Amino acid sequence: MSLNKAAPAPQAWGVPADFDTDAFLRHAKASFIRMQAAWDKGDVNDLREFTTPEVFAELKMQIQERGPNADYTDVVEIGAQLLGIETTATDYLASVQFSGQIRTAPNAPTEPLNEVWNMSKPLSGNGGWVLAGIQQIA
Repeated sequence: MSLNKAAPAPQAWGVPADFDTDAFLRHAKASFIRMQAAWDKGDVNDLREFTTPEVFAELKMQIQERGPNADYTDVVEIGAQLLGIETTATDYLASVQFSGQIRTAPNAPTEPLNEVWNMSKPLSGNGGWVLAGIQQIA
């Protein structure tokens, strides 16, 4: 799945000096694992909490298309790298590259994981970081 939202021209790309990258990446990895579990169970309520409306609509449609069958994903190893942060007129946007190993069936061999999650957070208000798009890296 790849969901890219058109945005106004970014004001800056990089990581601000005062940004707590370690805490952000810990939270990003925990969110990845939680969202993968929600995806596997088809838990649309949990997915809604951590996604933009556009991403939620796409994920919900994919869950409906797969029917009652649950997916299986064991996140064996997960690493995360913050690629950068940009600021638009209304949001902060952050791109995180996840890499590691997953297992897609019990007792199956591990498979490489390599994808970029685009996260967004409103400039004002109490909204937290939510998933705004996923890009699979070949």
